[in-house]
Amino acid sequence: MVRLALMKVTTNDKIVGIVDDEIDITELFQDALRGNIEGISVVSFNDPSLALEHYIKNKENYALIFSDMRMPTMSGLELLKKVKELNPHIRTILVSAYNMQVNSLFQTYLKEGAIDSVIEKPVTINRFCQKVRDEGQAYQLVLNKQK
Repeated sequence: MVRLALMKVTTNDKIVGIVDDEIDITELFQDALRGNIEGISVVSFNDPSLALEHYIKNKENYALIFSDMRMPTMSGLELLKKVKELNPHIRTILVSAYNMQVNSLFQTYLKEGAIDSVIEKPVTINRFCQKVRDEGQAYQLVLNKQK
């Protein structure tokens, strides 16, 4: 079975990317952000390779990437590590239903700064939106320090 990647774009300022292989999840999170946070454009992908390709072409416009851990073609850890290598200022959130504290690769990437935040599933919409707001503020602080 071939899965098509879903990519929707809203119109605003900095890009927040949502990457999850489940279409329902990306649609839910995109709608939640669109309804609760102003000043962002939201893009969602069901294929991490397409998300990375979009990020590479638009990295100067991204503020945050939110990624599921387990996906068929590339793990969220791999995706967020590659994203941080291209732009260390972007904020990254990993979401997982699994205990990531026992994952040695996760621990390494966390120490290296490839992962900024972790959310455990299940996650409420309010908690998700608050985490995105928090990371958006952290991103803005980094930008302000560079000026």
